Formats: sequence, structure tokens, C-alpha cells
Amino acid sequence: MRLVVDQINTYYGLSHILFDVSLDVAQGEVVVLLGRNGAGKTTTMRSIMGLTPSQTGSVTFKDCDITKWPPYKIARLGIGFVPEDRRIFPDLTVKANLDVGRKGKHIKWTYERIYKFFPKLEEMANRPGGDLSGGEQQMLTISRALMGNPDLILLDEPSEGLAPLVVKTLGDFIDVMKQEGMTVLLSEQNVKFALAHSDRAYIIDNGQIKYHGLIEELEKDEEVKKRYLAVTDHAIPTNCQP
Repeated sequence: MRLVVDQINTYYGLSHILFDVSLDVAQGEVVVLLGRNGAGKTTTMRSIMGLTPSQTGSVTFKDCDITKWPPYKIARLGIGFVPEDRRIFPDLTVKANLDVGRKGKHIKWTYERIYKFFPKLEEMANRPGGDLSGGEQQMLTISRALMGNPDLILLDEPSEGLAPLVVKTLGDFIDVMKQEGMTVLLSEQNVKFALAHSDRAYIIDNGQIKYHGLIEELEKDEEVKKRYLAVTDHAIPTNCQP
């Protein structure tokens, strides 16, 4: 059940966004795609999921070439997607949002298991999804994806904008998914969070993969982290101040 992305090129209109992007994720691995904002992380996730199909190259999962498949068929094959903007249904209750993702009668992730890990969702089961905080909505989005019983889950910027305590909860849950044999591809800007919960890392910059290695190797490589992951503060020249 390996995911293999092989030299994909993805466009938005005439704009070339991904340039020969290749990566792979083995069964049971947690792999992180790191990069600055706008580097191409979300486009890579959307290309895998069929939401923004690549023009060339291929995406393979379970030995099936899914490059041109529609998203619903990719989901049926066993890939769950947690988008950056969460996409919950604000007018549906928490439980109804979970029902939307439910696939089949015999699923590994039941309501009871979800509520065990995210007790807040049980407390708010009958409240509209739109009433939840950002962190609670993120928990709901991940849970909805798990209700589809995926073999691989794509997490796009899961920690973005969340309080430290919620980020810790999400990190602990990623660890649980890994212990249970779930395969995870994670895209992140939060380097500390990503390195703490992943096995391997890719770094993307300007739509190209610039680095690939084990987490232990990346942690020691200060030059790579500084070049591709550090946030540069572009100060406004004093003579340009309003």
C-alpha cells in the first residue's frame, strides 16, 4: 500500500506550480512535506487527491495509477484527506459531520473511538459544526476522514493557527495513528511539530523537492533548515516608512 508520486508537474491555469515532484510513503510511515508558505505543499496534496491533477508524471497507490482518477474514487481506494481549510459543514451537527465521512458498516474508527481521543467532540455532538473553535474543527475534520476507514491519510497544515495545547493533542493523535499502522503524509510549516512526529522528511521550495532524508539527519543539518525553512524578516527601509 505504498504511495509513490513520480515527477508530477501541476499547473493552475498557465502557472506552473510543481516541477517534477517525486516522493514516496511506505505503509505505516509518517512522512512530512516541509516548506515555507507558498512553496507547493498544498498543491502536492491536492494533486495526490485528484483535486488539482498533474499534467505529467504519475501518482500510484496500492499499485494503481490514480493520476487522473476523480477524488471520490481515490477516497474509495483508501486515501483520506484533511484539507488546510477544514471544509466542515457548519450547519450540520458534529455527529452529522462524522456521518458524512462514514464508509461501510464495519469500520475501525467508530464514534466511541473518536470520542475517546477527542472528548470535546462527544460533548458537542449535537451542536452545529460552525459553533466549534478552530482546534475543535480540526479535530472534527480529522475524525471525519478517519470515519472513511482510510489506509493513508493526508494532513494539510494541521497545526496552523492552533493553540499549543491543541497542537500537542494533534501530535499525540498522529503518534497513535502510527502505532496502529496508519500511513500518514503530513504537510507542515511548523518544523518543531513535524520533526517530533515524523519518520522522514521532504522539503519543497518553489515547487521543487530540495531535500529528502531521515528526521535524524534533518535535525542535524542546520544549513538545510536555515536555507529552506527559516522565515526571513524583510524589514521595510526607513526611507520607505509611511
